[in-house]
Amino acid sequence: MTPLNPVAARGALAALTVAAALLLGGCGKEITPASVTGGSDALTIQSTGSLPPMYLQEPYVAPVAVSGGAGPYSLRVTAGSLPPGITLNSAGLQLTGKPEKAGTYTFTLETTDSRLNSKNREFTVTVAALPPLTLAPTLPAGEIRGETRVPVTITHPRDVRAARVVWTLPEGARVTRVQLGDGNGSGLLFVKQTGQQLTVDLGFRAVPRSGARVLLVSVKPAKAVKLTSTGFTYEARDGTGKVIAGSPAAATPAPATPAAGTPSPTATPTPPVTPPTEPGTPPAETPGTPPPSGGGQ
Repeated sequence: MTPLNPVAARGALAALTVAAALLLGGCGKEITPASVTGGSDALTIQSTGSLPPMYLQEPYVAPVAVSGGAGPYSLRVTAGSLPPGITLNSAGLQLTGKPEKAGTYTFTLETTDSRLNSKNREFTVTVAALPPLTLAPTLPAGEIRGETRVPVTITHPRDVRAARVVWTLPEGARVTRVQLGDGNGSGLLFVKQTGQQLTVDLGFRAVPRSGARVLLVSVKPAKAVKLTSTGFTYEARDGTGKVIAGSPAAATPAPATPAAGTPSPTATPTPPVTPPTEPGTPPAETPGTPPPSGGGQ
């Protein structure tokens, strides 16, 4: 075997180095560990780091946004703990359940993609008691001069199945139309107007979502007028007819105590709103209650 000439060996090595450099330069991309994984964006997990609030015993569903990397993705808790009653759906990338205990909880979620890249993010969420149910009109900021549609929105509906809304409008404003909003589905609607006072009875066949517009009231003024919620009251009931919420002005005041020797007058109670009991069956009319003078569509 002929010994390798050192000079020739060095020349051959230099030629191979130049050839390799030319080959890599022609590819237009330097081979690095990062570029081997492809040109996809970096893996991220919900960059805002925030989740919707949780309320005791209220159904909760919150998706956890994952992007970049290469799907499919998975999730797991790597530190801290989820609120009792809440579970992590790894395949569906969401938190679900009904919170069972109030408090503030901090936990870390880790997402992993199909290339085994991973990303962690810490979350803090507070479980609190559910705020009270409210019904409120969304009013224009200034005066109205033409026909205006005013939505009435419900928040934190709990188990509401019926509600009565009473709204006293300013002089010169009249109601031209009352209709169900997008939160009622195929609910029930009964309308009565006496002078400037509008009374609407609502029946819900399913509990509306929080933030839904359950009622739309069209108001037309005779002249420029500003609408206010000062004369707006409501009362909400569950499926058994129990009052579960109401504005302070909607509460029936306690009768005054008569002086000694003064006969007590007979009080006429205000008929309650009766929730629907069966699909297609409207609330029963209360004897002595005048029928509605108009109806919504």
